[in-house]
Amino acid sequence: MTAASPVVKGWCPGLYAPMQAADGWLVRVRPSLNRISAAQARVIAQEAEGHGNGIITLTNRANLQLRGFSHTDTQDFPGRMIAAGLGLPDAGQEKRQNLLVSPLMGDDPTCAETTAHVADRMQQGLRQTEGLSALPDKFGFAVDGGGFFSVGSLSADIMLQAGAGADMWRVVCGSARSEDLTSEAAVTLALFLATRFVALGLTKRPLREASIGPDLFAESGIVHHALLPLPLWQQKPTVSVGPLIGASAGAYGVGVPLGQITPAMLQACAWAAEQGDGILRLTPWHTMVLAGQQDTAWRETLANEGLVITPNDARLRVKACSGVAGCAQAVADVGAQALDLARFVPPGRVLHVSGCHKGCAYPKPAWVTVVSGLHHSALVRNGCAGDEPLCYLPDKTAVSAQMQLWAKEEGA
Repeated sequence: MTAASPVVKGWCPGLYAPMQAADGWLVRVRPSLNRISAAQARVIAQEAEGHGNGIITLTNRANLQLRGFSHTDTQDFPGRMIAAGLGLPDAGQEKRQNLLVSPLMGDDPTCAETTAHVADRMQQGLRQTEGLSALPDKFGFAVDGGGFFSVGSLSADIMLQAGAGADMWRVVCGSARSEDLTSEAAVTLALFLATRFVALGLTKRPLREASIGPDLFAESGIVHHALLPLPLWQQKPTVSVGPLIGASAGAYGVGVPLGQITPAMLQACAWAAEQGDGILRLTPWHTMVLAGQQDTAWRETLANEGLVITPNDARLRVKACSGVAGCAQAVADVGAQALDLARFVPPGRVLHVSGCHKGCAYPKPAWVTVVSGLHHSALVRNGCAGDEPLCYLPDKTAVSAQMQLWAKEEGA
């Protein structure tokens, strides 16, 4: 199959739902509230090395995806993860806990004080509401307490965002938001909207079809308002790697180039976490946050393993999928190409190198998107992988030259 005719599967692998790929079977761990202990990190590293092909992906849902499993190993995988505290014995509950939370909840004094309580209530509500198993696999929720990672940094189909007062939260769905509600009322409303989504037989998610939000709010009878677009600076954290000054004592962000972690990288991160509070906080931005770090001696070890420890590292400006090694629809090693082109990407810009027109790694407009093909590469400016290309170039050398030219035009 060529990159010109990608197949959209529309679902994600899970603990009980492995997915076959070009390099074997994929399995996924959804850590509770996006956190794992150093001991759990070592379990995952050993799992990837002993049963997979050694490739672990930190996804844009703050999950950990392991590649290259045999089908037999995928059947035993859930039991081992449950034993490590990384999964639930109930497959339905496991599937439903697709929840992002503020990475520094409970650590950042500027993050809403009740964030952890709201996240726990939301997680319990998702587990207990059996009908939500019918939601699309990619349907997600978020509890966004703001603070160092400002409100609006997290993105999901249904979001609870910290409001203006103590224990006041608003619910955001598509292009609509509620007024500020108590945390209990906000959780109840979020679960109701998700339940109505299922009851109405909808398939397009609010994150992709914003008009669904007002329709669901209308079903609830709750007063809602149009959601004003966030300024670009607020849609993602400006700093997620390096010292997170002002967030909490000893908080430090560690970047994972292209979201790809080796077992050695994860083992090193586990050791680094133990120099602080022993917890790795996974984020949807291909980073992990450590806290309670008393010194920075561990940074050199992480850098030597290939992790990013400084916010100006050009590797943070590129996105790429698994490429030909992991996907039958890709035709090139797009990861290697992305890392090679990173030097041309100006600060504040994003380069996306995609193996096909789906653009799985970055479904948003990028400064430049390179879509690899069998006989040429298509280059899209300020758009997504499926948009109309500005030009077609015959090989990687030509792509590199064009990237260098555009970088010079921007003064980079």
